[in-house]
Amino acid sequence: MGCSQAKIEPEALTPDDARIIRETWKMVGREAYGEYGQRLMLRIFQKYPDIKALWQNPRIMNATTTADDADAPNSANRWKMDLRNHGSKFFNSLDDLISVVDKPEELFKMLHDIGVKHKGYEVKSEHIQAVVDGLNHTMEFGLKDKWTDARQKSFQRLINIIVARTNRSLSGDEK
Repeated sequence: MGCSQAKIEPEALTPDDARIIRETWKMVGREAYGEYGQRLMLRIFQKYPDIKALWQNPRIMNATTTADDADAPNSANRWKMDLRNHGSKFFNSLDDLISVVDKPEELFKMLHDIGVKHKGYEVKSEHIQAVVDGLNHTMEFGLKDKWTDARQKSFQRLINIIVARTNRSLSGDEK
């Protein structure tokens, strides 16, 4: 690790990081959030199958409210749509976070709120790490050769902030 990197606080982004993150995010584009989100969720479930049960159970319980839901193909289609929708929500949330990437107070408040919300879903800190792995995989797959070392390093700094702040909210260990 170089000297300049060693001086960067774990929860600090440089102006260059913010610029790189925003430029990279524009490459993803809103129209890809569903596709990227679905890939992210599938990657998480593939590498961390225990999370699938945590994520899926409330939806199964809520999906049994109509007669059509008993139909297997309909349930499979519902699952795919739900998966894509949840992944898309994740990318929309990430878009919101990136919009305030250079405003730490707003960023930290948003992450606090996300952590508190997900604590109610019994999300644990190890689940957050699964999302990190899925996001790295998805960005690398989606951006291909545009996912450079500089882009990955800047995003990793943002991810470190997301993980640290979200975990604080999940554990109740604020500030």
